[in-house]
Amino acid sequence: MNLGKAAILLALGSVLLSILFYYQSGKLLIDGGSAKKRNLDSLNKKIKAARLTYYITAFFVSLATVHLFYLVVTHQYIYKYIYQYSSNDLSFGLLLSSLWAGQEGSFMLWVFLTAIMGILVIKLAKTFEVYGMLYLNIVILFFLLILTKASPFAMQAHAPVDGAGLNPLLQNFWMVIHPPILFIGYASIAIPLTLSLAALVMKKYDEWIDQAFSWTIFSSLMLGAGIIIGAFWSYETLGWGGYWAW
Repeated sequence: MNLGKAAILLALGSVLLSILFYYQSGKLLIDGGSAKKRNLDSLNKKIKAARLTYYITAFFVSLATVHLFYLVVTHQYIYKYIYQYSSNDLSFGLLLSSLWAGQEGSFMLWVFLTAIMGILVIKLAKTFEVYGMLYLNIVILFFLLILTKASPFAMQAHAPVDGAGLNPLLQNFWMVIHPPILFIGYASIAIPLTLSLAALVMKKYDEWIDQAFSWTIFSSLMLGAGIIIGAFWSYETLGWGGYWAW
C-alpha cells in the first residue's frame, strides 16, 4: 500500500476515534447537577482524547495532501491521477493547479482545508467545541470515505514517460488561485452549520450566533472572491460570450 492511501486510512481511523470521544464528552457535558461535578475529570480526559485524535486526523490528512503534491511535481505517472492531470511541460504554477484539476484532488484539497479549520474551531469555539467538533468530524468522515473509493493515489500497471496534461482551458493564472479560494469558502461555511447544530443540541439558541458570524463573513468573502476571479478567468479564456455563460 502506498503512503497516500495509508495516510487516508489512518486519518479515517483517527477521525472515528475523535467522533467517539467527542460523543462521549457530549454525553457527560449535558449531565446536570452533581452528576456533572462527578464526571468533570472524566469529561476533561475525554475532551483531551478527542482533541488528540483530531490532531492526528489533521496530521494524516495533511500528509496525504503534501504527498499528492510531491507526486505531481516529481511526475510520478504510475499514479493514474498524476497521469491524467499533469505533464512534463507544465510550469510550477500549473503543476500546483494539477493538484485540484480533477475530482479526487479537489476532494483532497477540500478535506485538508476543512481539517485545518477544525484546529481553529478547537481554539475558538469554547463551550461549543464538543458538539461543534463532533459534527465537523462527521463532515470530515464523509470526505475520507469518498477518498477511499475515489482515491487520487490509485496506481496504473505501467508508468508512462509523460502525462496526458492539464486541460488547456485550465492553463491560466486565475485558475491557479481560483479553486483554492473557493475551497477555503466551502470548507469554512461548514463551521456555521456545525455550530448551529451544536446550539440545537445544547439548547443555546442565541449564543452560537457570535461564534458563527465571523466564519460566515469570512466564507462569504472567499466565495465572493472566487466568483470574481472565475469571471476574470472565463473572460480571458472563453471570451465575452463565455464570460456571460460562466
